[in-house]
Amino acid sequence: MKLSLIQQPAIPASASPYRLVDHQEHEITWANDFLDAQRIRQLSLRSLRAYGYDLLHFARWCVQHPSRTLLQMDESSLLDYVRDQLNQEPQPTPQTINHRLGVLRSVYRFYSGHPMPAGSYHVGRMTFLALVQFWLRPKVGEVLTGYL
Repeated sequence: MKLSLIQQPAIPASASPYRLVDHQEHEITWANDFLDAQRIRQLSLRSLRAYGYDLLHFARWCVQHPSRTLLQMDESSLLDYVRDQLNQEPQPTPQTINHRLGVLRSVYRFYSGHPMPAGSYHVGRMTFLALVQFWLRPKVGEVLTGYL
């Protein structure tokens, strides 16, 4: 299934102009309802676009990993999501990964009314950046190769 983020300029002021759609341009309701709520909160269009792309990335990941729904996610599931991002080429920056995780936690809270549960492997919110930077650090051999 092909998913896309489109911009619809002729839309009510209370709705986000950025919409997640499938290959037949059917809206992805869970994502668009969240974006609409952020528009009501008066987030900037740039923020809405960034949230939209973060949700698009996650929705595409979910299509490839259909074992869980959004409300079945926990912090352990996010580690799987981070791991898959670190295996991509080019690798996203730690800031990009952290932004995506923040948006997903917000979506979870939007629908469930409470924070995402820890799961079996809990990595604290502030330690995700450190964890990702650890994974992205150059290995000893890579550092030395540059000096030889």
